[in-house]
Formats: sequence, structure tokens, C-alpha cells
Amino acid sequence: MTKTVLIRRRRALRRAVSLSAGAFALVAAAIPAGSAPAVPTSDAASDAVVVGQPLPQWQPGELDIHHINTGRGEASLLILPDGTSMLVDASGKRNEKAPFTLPTRPDPTRAPGEWVARYVRRVLPRDAQRIDYAMISHFHGDHMGTAVEESPMARQGGYQLSGITEVAEHVPIGTIVDRGWPDYAYPAPIPGRNMRNYRKFLQWQSANRGLRVERFEPGRSDQIKMLHRPGDYPGVTIRNIAANGVVWTGQGNATRGLIPQLATLKPDRYPDENKLSIAFRLSYGAFDYFSGGDLSVKGEEAVAPGEDPMNVETAVGVATGAVDAMKANHHGSWDANSAPFLRALSPQVIVIDSRAEGHPAVNSFARFTSTAIWPGKRDIFITNVSPATFKTTYGIDKAASTQGHVVIRVAPGGASFRVFVLDDTDETMRVKAAFGPYRSQ
Repeated sequence: MTKTVLIRRRRALRRAVSLSAGAFALVAAAIPAGSAPAVPTSDAASDAVVVGQPLPQWQPGELDIHHINTGRGEASLLILPDGTSMLVDASGKRNEKAPFTLPTRPDPTRAPGEWVARYVRRVLPRDAQRIDYAMISHFHGDHMGTAVEESPMARQGGYQLSGITEVAEHVPIGTIVDRGWPDYAYPAPIPGRNMRNYRKFLQWQSANRGLRVERFEPGRSDQIKMLHRPGDYPGVTIRNIAANGVVWTGQGNATRGLIPQLATLKPDRYPDENKLSIAFRLSYGAFDYFSGGDLSVKGEEAVAPGEDPMNVETAVGVATGAVDAMKANHHGSWDANSAPFLRALSPQVIVIDSRAEGHPAVNSFARFTSTAIWPGKRDIFITNVSPATFKTTYGIDKAASTQGHVVIRVAPGGASFRVFVLDDTDETMRVKAAFGPYRSQ
């Protein structure tokens, strides 16, 4: 190749790069507010995350939200900018029957609660001695763990190990927050082996390990707070949105109850456990994230607030307002994530913690992807999709990810965030894919 030809090719390449940059600027200017693009990356990124390599450890100033996939239930770990940690739920039991047949991740040699504990120990700040807070969104086994006859016993305390009780066997917990403490009697006394085991665990841990237990109080923004260096990171708030059908009004700490007086209801009309789930909004600067356990509606679509006094999900959406990212309610099941709820939140990123065949359901997934409900780009990350669900949920192959742990990492100050999908077949924390940065809205 002659020198003249080489120079011409270099000039052509520079001109093409210049034109591409100009076209990108025009496209970026045309993107409406609230629909910042996600750009998949497959090489080294500016924040040192490399696809194919382990996810770098959390650093002070960052906010991490880990959606941990065990295939058996939900478990999320939040690491706030000062290192304060909160585990939200603790997965389910080791063995389930169809249709709850998703494989245990990484493998079935350990119970889900132990896998969660091992994950937590890997990602907690290096000087952390415990999980600062653990929140149980509601009292279903796929969120708190299920103690059955064959569940092993704790080393001390006389209770069985599953879910949250098993996590605490491996990692100390400072404070547990749930919807029912101390009497666990709303809307009626909660019976059964699992609840008896949980209460025995709380009693022993409180007496012997210094565990604090608190009832989640809707409306508050100071119940769950940074414990280590809060003054260094302003703009971090966890707003308690709802629990037990009591929802924050959006004004001060005021709340309103959506469940009629129990004396006016027959027992078969009492709200089910899902409707009583804890919901909260985590804010860091311009970034907002929503989590609401298994909140659900009675049918495929919710009615307007006021038309159904037990329409908790829609009221929670209105109180929460727009967010950047959310955990889908009730694993993306058919009876949750209604159009009014999603329209109120209008997220850029949706994480679906699946635990069974049919997660996410075809109707819910259609709402997640509908720009008629809310405009703008959105990316959907699913922790686990069964072969059967690939056949029944139309368009699921268009999701950003359908297998793996999902980590949202918010940059210091909260102005932007990225999403990382991690390999869940082992404990290497290998990054399978990276998305972003997204602009917090």
C-alpha cells in the first residue's frame, strides 16, 4: 500500500468518525427527558467493570442494589453510600413441587438461605461485621424462608434454618424490620409452623445476639437510615411507602388506611398476605428505586383509586411517583404490576425476580413493554426464565437479560447508574453483560 493511499484512508476514517459523532449528538438531543438510553458494553468501561471479569467491590459513595437469584424466591441486598447494608427478604426453601421447579442457583448442594448468606458475605464492605438491617416484606415462604420437617436445626436456639433464619446462622444481623412485630396478629393471628419458627428465632436472637426487631412504620423516612457516615452522603432517603394496607399520603409522615375496619368484613374478605406487603422508595440524589414485595391487584388491571378500597398497589404507585428503577411486584405474576401502577412509576429499568414457571406472566410482561402505558425506553432484567415461560410469554426474548443476578450500581451523588448481570452458575461474580450509564431522572 502506498503512502498516499494510506493517508487517504486515514482521512476517510477520521471523517467517518466525525460524522458518526455528529449523528450521535443529534440522536441524543432528540431523546425525550426520562428515556435515557442504555448502551450494552462488552469491554472495559470507564468505571473498571469488565465483562467476563468479577464485578469490582462496592466503593464508598456508590449505591449497590443486588437482586440475588437462587431460583427459590426473592432476596435483595442494598449497600448504601456509607456502607450501611439492608437485606430485603431471604429466598425460600430448597425443594418445591411443580410449577415451582426453577433450578436452585448456583446448584442444589446448599439451601437457598445459605447461598444468599454466602453472596452477602462476598459483597459486603470489607470492614462490615454484620448485615445492618434485614427487612421481611411479608410472611410468605419464598420471601422469609420455609421451615419444614426436614429443615436442619440451628446450632443454638432450638429453631430451624430456612431463609432469614439460615442467613443469620452465617452472617449476624443488627435489626430486623417486618410488618407484624410484636404480636403478628393482623389481620388475624398468623398461624403455622413457619411463623412459630420465625418468632422463636427472633426471641432467641434478641436475647442472645442483641438483635433488634421493629415494626415497619409507613410514612416515615427515618426508620431505616445510614448508620456509619451519614453526614458524608446527603440526599439518601428510604421512604416507608406502605405496609398492612396503610399508605403514605405524600405529605410529611401522614398515612391513610385502605383496608376497611376488620369488624365490617367477613374473614373471607380479609386482605391476603400479598396486599399487606411492605413497600419503600430508596432515593439517592436524582436516583429513585422502588421495592414492594408481592403487592398485587385482584384482577389483571387495577381500577382507579377509590373505586376499590383495597386497591393498595395503585395507591402505592401514586404515593411513590416516578422512579428510575423498580423491582417488579409479585415476581411479575399475572395479578400484579397494573397499568395505573406502572404509569405512576414510569421506570427506566425493571428487575423481575422470578421463582416459578410463568414468571413473568404474559399479561404483566405486555404491560412492562407497553409505551401506551408510559412513553420512553425501558430495559427489563429477569433473574430466571424457564423454558416453558419462553414459550408462553410473548416477546420475552427481547428482555435485556433472562438469567443471572442483577446489580444496579448508582454512581456517587446519584446522577447516573449502570446495571450488571452476573453469572449465577457459580460464585465468581463474573459480569455477563453491562448496561448504561442511565441518567437518573
